Amino acid sequence: MPEETNEQVTLEKLQEALQKDIGNLQELKSLFQQFYNKHKQEQKEFIKYLEWAYEKSGRDKEIKIILEDMIGSNASDLIESLKRLGYALQKKLGDDFEKAGYRLLEQTRAGKRDDVMYGITRIFIVNNQNVPDVLIEAFKPYYTDELFKCFIFSFLSSVIKPEQNKKEE
Repeated sequence: MPEETNEQVTLEKLQEALQKDIGNLQELKSLFQQFYNKHKQEQKEFIKYLEWAYEKSGRDKEIKIILEDMIGSNASDLIESLKRLGYALQKKLGDDFEKAGYRLLEQTRAGKRDDVMYGITRIFIVNNQNVPDVLIEAFKPYYTDELFKCFIFSFLSSVIKPEQNKKEE
């Protein structure tokens, strides 16, 4: 992949690149990836500013509507990321998550975020690994209990090995 430059990638720059006859597909992919990364970072920062404004405004309803809309659009991406993370961790940590699985599922169903966070963090620490940032994101307090449950259920359903995979091993 070509080296990233300090020059900002804008929609205008992407449009120019698309209008040219680009012979180097890697360059185009790099521009898209840079723009996407910049966009995601700005979106995260915007959510932080909205949270701050919501708290400072005395929990203004109009700011809350904007915050919930932004969080909702971010939630589907987070669910996908958690599912991919679970599949990636399945081989190394799948057995540990299976042992704690029913307890974590029940705690999640009951909305006990602290207990779920403790259980998941414990599994990572016992295996000398850091808790991935994408998993920490799922525990942020601005997500509703329903979204939190979706996040954790998506992660757990992908990290725990299905019965048929165990028989094949």
